Amino acid sequence: MRKGISWTRTALAIPEEVRGEVEATLRALLRYFPEVTGDIRIGRTRSLDGAAFQSDDGKIKLMLDIRRRRKGGWRLPTRWTLSHELMHLAQFNSRGIPGGERATDVHALARVPPRFIDDSPSYLVVPPSRRRRWTARDARLAHQVAVQALELRKAGLRRYASWWESEFERRCRL
Repeated sequence: MRKGISWTRTALAIPEEVRGEVEATLRALLRYFPEVTGDIRIGRTRSLDGAAFQSDDGKIKLMLDIRRRRKGGWRLPTRWTLSHELMHLAQFNSRGIPGGERATDVHALARVPPRFIDDSPSYLVVPPSRRRRWTARDARLAHQVAVQALELRKAGLRRYASWWESEFERRCRL
């Protein structure tokens, strides 16, 4: 099902090609979040990288930090930020996904392919050297460890986010 994407009045001030790039990334990610069923309205924020809201009647608003850089060009949300916010929307519509920012990170890391993990997790503890220089190898490792963490959660591990943090750091040292 193709979801409608619209922009708030202030977000329409963003050039069409920039909005198109954000929409293309969002559409590529939506296939991994089938719980997100409504149309999406995109607005701008400067206080956060992103925020997701869903009203009781299913209306979705995605607030993103999209702005012009001082030296030219545009600052766009990372694919990771979009994945994290879509995971929040999936949480709103599913009883099986726990809330909380760290849980959101683990579930999003496990759900999206590593190519969409272009930045370090937002709320999980990551070694500072990795956070400063996130690589494709880190993305693959983060995804693999998240998949394992959710398998352990199914088997009864309650502290799966802490397990992810310890295991990711341990494997980074290998």
